[in-house]
Amino acid sequence: MFEKAEIHTQLENQRKPLRYTVYEYLKESILEGRYQKGDRLTEAEIAKELAISRTPVREALRKLEQEGLVAYELGKGIVVIYLGAKDMLEIYSIMMALEGIAARLAAENISSNEITALEIKLLEMQKAIANNDFPCYQNAHREFNEILFNCTKNKHLIGLLKRYQDYIVRTESITWYKKRDRLMEEHSAILNAIRHGDKEKAEELMRKHVEHSRKVYLSGIEEGDGETK
Repeated sequence: MFEKAEIHTQLENQRKPLRYTVYEYLKESILEGRYQKGDRLTEAEIAKELAISRTPVREALRKLEQEGLVAYELGKGIVVIYLGAKDMLEIYSIMMALEGIAARLAAENISSNEITALEIKLLEMQKAIANNDFPCYQNAHREFNEILFNCTKNKHLIGLLKRYQDYIVRTESITWYKKRDRLMEEHSAILNAIRHGDKEKAEELMRKHVEHSRKVYLSGIEEGDGETK
């Protein structure tokens, strides 16, 4: 999660293009709810807040508009768009296909070092579940996925996965408590298939895992745990 001090540190260090750092900051602010539906985002105010020029802010807002997180409204300018249940269910369907492909490619391309890295993250996830520590689980799970995605060795697929993964993360607070008893079983089975190079099994298990998450999310919003629009 970006804090104000962190965003300014990144801006000063310039480890990434400025427009991308601003884009990441704004995207996370939207997904984490710091910006709400209908909030107006102006280049001037954001540039002043971050002590930068308006150009990288304009480029970041343009990218967010392409991803459907903000939109231009006549008389208001750029405003935050609401991502409701229908949007999230569509994204789950996309991720089911993409993560299935990722698991298949990982089974074909993974190295022994990458297997070890995934095993370490799996242990961190297990510890977090045992301690009922959702933030630690979420961090370990995100890192597990990033390692797995990189194992595909397909930069275009990785880009799509990372883009949509950010949306899925916002639903984990709903799905975590309802599916945590199965999380280790599902992830261990996926990793085992990848470890043995069984690409068909890896893809099948990953698709089932995402489908299970989608069903849990749907049951959660039907019970009033999440957005229903």
